[in-house]
Amino acid sequence: MNSNGIASNLENDIQADIIERKELLLQTKTFHLRNSLNANDQQYFLNYSFPIIYSVWEGFIQTTFQTYVREINRLNLRMEEYCDSLKIYNLELRVKQLKKYPSELNKKVAMISKLQQIINSESFQISPIVDTKSNVGFDVLNDILASFNLTPIPDYLRPRYSIAIELDRFLLKIRNDIAHGNNAIVVTTDDVSRAIAIVELLMDEVFERLKNGFIHDLSFKA
Repeated sequence: MNSNGIASNLENDIQADIIERKELLLQTKTFHLRNSLNANDQQYFLNYSFPIIYSVWEGFIQTTFQTYVREINRLNLRMEEYCDSLKIYNLELRVKQLKKYPSELNKKVAMISKLQQIINSESFQISPIVDTKSNVGFDVLNDILASFNLTPIPDYLRPRYSIAIELDRFLLKIRNDIAHGNNAIVVTTDDVSRAIAIVELLMDEVFERLKNGFIHDLSFKA
């Protein structure tokens, strides 16, 4: 299949995933309106909407970049054809010793052997693993984009609207507090709408960067 056909597959798959995730977010947003809940049950659901919303967000990053990697790998490029950032990203995922150099000789030999095998292979297959560091916050998101040589997302994508605040200090903070058993948090319907808004915005922004990077200039290439 040529690169245009692969690009079409990429765009269609990611668009379909976003549509499905936005539907799930809408169901989460309106669940308490579509069901008869007493005050305690409604508050319980509103609070635990945040872990649900975050799971939609992290799941999107995992699935989308795995899709992106799958389509890149179908091009069967050699190592020298990739940009430096993606070479480093892939080698560090596949050869863990690069991040923590071993002291034992046998482990050093094993590391060199694995590196030679990867470098000399006819195609440089990118690992589908996406390191989200347990929380896909603003910095982690831009680190992942940078690894694929894609345009970072600016903090103030819109005037007076900080992505870092909405994602890190609002969605992630409340989700983590709830996950760690903080029972003092009271989430409102406005809070749920606000959390969903940042996820939907970022899914669209990530999609545009992936689409432009692959379809228009294949920015993962050297």
